[in-house]
Amino acid sequence: MAEELSPEVKGSIDDFYLEMSPEIKELLHGWLYKIVDAAYEGISELPPEHRDGILMKMSKACSDQAKMVLDCQPGMDWEDYKKHMVELKPPFGPRKVTQIGDIVHWTYVPPKDKDGRPICQCPLIMYGWIEARPEVCACSSNSVASYIEEYTGREVATVETLGSPMVSGEDECRFLVHLKPSPFTTPKHET
Repeated sequence: MAEELSPEVKGSIDDFYLEMSPEIKELLHGWLYKIVDAAYEGISELPPEHRDGILMKMSKACSDQAKMVLDCQPGMDWEDYKKHMVELKPPFGPRKVTQIGDIVHWTYVPPKDKDGRPICQCPLIMYGWIEARPEVCACSSNSVASYIEEYTGREVATVETLGSPMVSGEDECRFLVHLKPSPFTTPKHET
């Protein structure tokens, strides 16, 4: 296994781990997944402001890793970025992206399992390492904002989860992205 890893990855992993048998490594991975699943369960019980703060940090770590899979590059033009996301292949695409002004309807169209149920894009759920739960949708909404900001330079005010298999039982994951308006946008005044 050590020979299959790049030098920078090898340098970041303790030699003791690299020398473990595959059976022990598999047991450790299962152990880790149970810990992560328990952490998500605990997060769901926190007050919303604490829960959301933790989910933001988790989604940042997730979206940093997903960049390799999504193959996006910082500095993409907004229209090229939307086109790229629409053309992504399963399991990380496609997306449906509809924009009206500073509002973007962002929909992930998940592939279906053998029983016709949507497959979550979260790798932890996709591979059965943790239970599916609505908190993962909050993580996804944070990742949507992160991707938009990093790849296009557009600032995101908020992202709302409108629906998903875990939140509302629908087959797609739908988000409403509120881009930050131009600094020259004026609020409505009462006359």
